[in-house]
Amino acid sequence: MSARNFCLLGLITAGLSQNVEVAAGVAAGITAIISNPPEPPPIPNDFDFGAAAKSISAELSSPSFVAYAKPKQKVEEFIAPGDSYTAGTGCNGNDEKMAGDAVRGKRAYPMQMVNEVDKWEFLNGDRTPPRFSFPAYTGDTTVELVSQQLKRGAYKDGNQNLPRNQPFGKPQLAVMTIGGNDAKLSDILNNCVYRAWFPGDCQKTLADLEKDIDDGSLRNKINYGLYQVAHAGRESGGANPRANFQVYVLDYITFFNEVTTPCNDFSWNYWYWNTPKLTTDLRKRFNKLTRGVNAELKKAAEDLKALGVILVEGLDDLYNNHRYCEDRHTSYPMTDYDTWFWSPYSHINTDSEGPGDPVIAYAGGDENPGQQLLDFVFPGQGKKVNMASEASPPWTWPGAEMYPSFQALLTAMHKQDAHATASAPFPLLRSFHPKGTAYSKHKDAVFTAIANNRDYVESSASSGGKYTERCRDWDIKDNHLLVGTCKDKSGNDVRSQAALEKCLYYENGGLNPKDNGQYTQFCDYCFFNDPEYSDRHSLWCDCEDPEDRRPKNPEVKLDDFLTVLDNGFVRCFGHDSTPARRKRW
Repeated sequence: MSARNFCLLGLITAGLSQNVEVAAGVAAGITAIISNPPEPPPIPNDFDFGAAAKSISAELSSPSFVAYAKPKQKVEEFIAPGDSYTAGTGCNGNDEKMAGDAVRGKRAYPMQMVNEVDKWEFLNGDRTPPRFSFPAYTGDTTVELVSQQLKRGAYKDGNQNLPRNQPFGKPQLAVMTIGGNDAKLSDILNNCVYRAWFPGDCQKTLADLEKDIDDGSLRNKINYGLYQVAHAGRESGGANPRANFQVYVLDYITFFNEVTTPCNDFSWNYWYWNTPKLTTDLRKRFNKLTRGVNAELKKAAEDLKALGVILVEGLDDLYNNHRYCEDRHTSYPMTDYDTWFWSPYSHINTDSEGPGDPVIAYAGGDENPGQQLLDFVFPGQGKKVNMASEASPPWTWPGAEMYPSFQALLTAMHKQDAHATASAPFPLLRSFHPKGTAYSKHKDAVFTAIANNRDYVESSASSGGKYTERCRDWDIKDNHLLVGTCKDKSGNDVRSQAALEKCLYYENGGLNPKDNGQYTQFCDYCFFNDPEYSDRHSLWCDCEDPEDRRPKNPEVKLDDFLTVLDNGFVRCFGHDSTPARRKRW
């Protein structure tokens, strides 16, 4: 924890206890802390997150606070802290678990980001991917995030496989999700859906989350976690100036189509008695609570925008027709490829994402998650699901005392090494988590947000150079096709055309680079200055705002968003131009 954060924790504790001497002692030790930063102290069980939120607000309002500024710096390193939605639990298959009980997935969206050299080329000006640290941990709340994921230290190769105590490095930005475990999602699923191990009262569990949302408790926890990540990033020294550090936080996805009726008769209970159904009422309440958590994330991001916290929104819409209980689901397993969340009944030792996977065929049959749980808890004892009854549930059987609660069971499952045993009931961990294909949408959303919130780094010579340095005779065709002749790396001329609606967006009187911006919805009659003018590097268009019909003439410089490749073709946001004889790319 940074000196500033350590001091914040100490001052809050001092203020709560009205102990002036404690506060003075903390202040007197600041110099020593800065010169020899401590490991993060444990957060006490009675820590007042509400008081912390007030202290954070006061700090950000201070005249001495340096507010976030939009960066124009190459991303040489980024970090992905957070919970299982960052870690990518379950994508794709049991053999793709990384870092032991962190249960990271090789197709988590931060892992997919590393390999997107085209998008990094657009952001950074060359095709070298940044270094990447991956401390995200399945099951972590904001408390574990702060105390165990923000360790200071230099970047370490291969850190993605380190369970805990990864060094933070010197990143320019963080990508993350957090808050789901503070909302006790795993308890909600156990109590309302699975009834797998020591199930509690479903209605009380849902009401407790509603209370945490309504009284601001959840927002305060999220606020504190994001604040600590932002400050750790600033103090790591990776952003220059340090106020340019960014935290991109993603929201969560609603799990269910809440209006279809076949699911009213389906149950995902592990046992054969007291089977709660996936009714429309339960699905609506689940989705409403997910939206409530997202609303708190949005409020926290707004609270901390001066620290460079940016909410990545819009993912939920991408999941339309890809949730549980869609019209196509006429039986309970819902293991199909088009459902982007893992089902409790999906096979765990295959990379196939279900029936209909166009790449990897899916074997027939379904997993039995209840049987997998029994094999894990009672290894080698031949326990069967049909032995369980309401009068004798499995958690009352001899040997079950090793796992005296559902959380104790989850902890034990996290610690299972996937290469040492196949008995860990992996469906209990990965159900209600996205598949690798779905995480590609999260990856794209993060890249779009980064591109929209960073100024562009000029292209280096190794990536082909600026458009206006490598190209000539460019013109605009049909108001949206940029036609030009560019030099490839051997000096040969290549004539190609690029569809600019893939690259530009019109908003508030300005043309701005943005992936799939579709600027032609508001603009037409696009042109360059006549040849006799010295500046033919800017594209001009006639545009109208939907609510302001006065004509606008925004401009955008070609060098701000176009890169020439070694083959002489042009690229923006991963979209390549095509030979000029074609109409579209």
